[in-house]
This record gives sequence, structure tokens and C-alpha cells, in this order.
Amino acid sequence: MKPDTIKAIVTTREQVGSLGKSAMNPHGRYKYVSIDTYYEKVATAAAKNGLSWVASEVSFEVMADVGKTGIIKATYDMALMHEKGDYIPSFSRLTIIHPIQGAQTVGSAMSYLDKVFMRQLFSVATGEKDSDADETNPADIIGIGTDTPKKDAAPKINTEQAEAIFMEFVPTCETEEQLREFWSENVQARNVLKEHNPDALKRVTAAFTKRKVELTNKDNGNGN
Repeated sequence: MKPDTIKAIVTTREQVGSLGKSAMNPHGRYKYVSIDTYYEKVATAAAKNGLSWVASEVSFEVMADVGKTGIIKATYDMALMHEKGDYIPSFSRLTIIHPIQGAQTVGSAMSYLDKVFMRQLFSVATGEKDSDADETNPADIIGIGTDTPKKDAAPKINTEQAEAIFMEFVPTCETEEQLREFWSENVQARNVLKEHNPDALKRVTAAFTKRKVELTNKDNGNGN
């Protein structure tokens, strides 16, 4: 990595500071920061310092038996570039797990990929759980269905990844029906959190309750 690139990364980190303080959920103890905020503040600062990046797909898998609609698991190489000619083709490799949500699935996954990359590269302070920036271990992936896990069974799901999926997508539900459907489709994931990470389940439940209240207020004309 050339000195200009290193300097640009450090400068961007200093300029970005912290994001999303107004989005703190006091009950769930997490901060939700939208991808738009990352693009507006982080990506813009990076571009002003001459930095850019591009993702190249390494692998892509559709896991149709996970949940009601399935998920995708995609791995990308992130190439980092600087305007003065520095080019690092495999600067970082990231794996993203994303629920299948129709035509917008891949686009939404790519946006989430950008968010994870920016958070890691520029050490963005958000107050979110570190699981939001973790790569997925293939050995930790299981189907998220409606079966109750056997008592005392070893966890078959990465609880941090399960929590991250809830925290990322619960706030994006646009209707109460969509929220309830997402919640009911992931019974097994919540059961695993209940057995193996009760604190994570509390945070997930708080996020669900918060979003439900927001949607109810919106339907009643009290929201934004």
C-alpha cells in the first residue's frame, strides 16, 4: 500500500468520526445506521480523499431451505483504489448472508456489503454490535425454519450472525404485516438465541417492539 493511500484512509477515519447517535435504542442497546448515511458521510469523505473501491464476486450460493423465503450467501473480493494510481485488487474478502427479498435481494446485499466494508476500513463508530462487521463462517450456517431446537443441543447457528440479521432487517420492514411475517418465519433463530444468548434475544425483541410502535404510529398518522 502506497503512502498516499494510507494517509487517505487515516484522514477519512478522522473526518468521519461517529455516526448515528440519534438512532440509539435505549432498550436494545444498539444504534441503527442506514446505508444512506454511510454513503452520504463515509463514502463521500473517502472520495474527497481520493479513495474508491469495487467488489468482485468470488462465490454465490442460494440457500432456499433457510427460512420461508431462503437466503443468499455471497463472498466478494474488495479492491481498493487511490486516485494517484494505487490499486490493491484483493484488499479484503467479505462474506454476506442476506434474506431473499425478491428482485431487490442482490442490490440490498451489495449495499450491506458496502456498509460492512466501510465500517471495517474506516473504523466507523456507530454503537452497533461487532457482529454487524463479522465475516460468516460457513460451518456456522444452518436453516432458519420453524422447528424448536432440541434441549441441550449444541448451537447450530452463529448467534452473532442471527442477531445481526434481525438488527439489520427489522428496522427496514415497511408494514406491520411484513414485520410479523419476518418475525414468525424465524422462530428457530429466536429459539437458539433464547437458549444460547438470552441477552441477544432481548436486544432483538426490543428492536421488534420499537419498529412495531413506529409502524403503528405511522399508520395512525403520528409518525414521520
